[in-house]
Amino acid sequence: MKNIEVIYGQLLNEHRRILNEISDINANSYELSDEEKRKVQELQKKQIQLMNQMKMLFNGNFGK
Repeated sequence: MKNIEVIYGQLLNEHRRILNEISDINANSYELSDEEKRKVQELQKKQIQLMNQMKMLFNGNFGK
């Protein structure tokens, strides 16, 4: 159980880091450039992957 808590904490921290990065990109300009839009989309995909990993962690399928 302790390993699950550690992994969950790591995933949550990474999700939060990505969220902060997205917020920074959005705060830097009123209208995003194509490059900034691409970067935000890439980061959002990573967030979805992290959420799926968290879901698998609690379903007992993480790392399989």
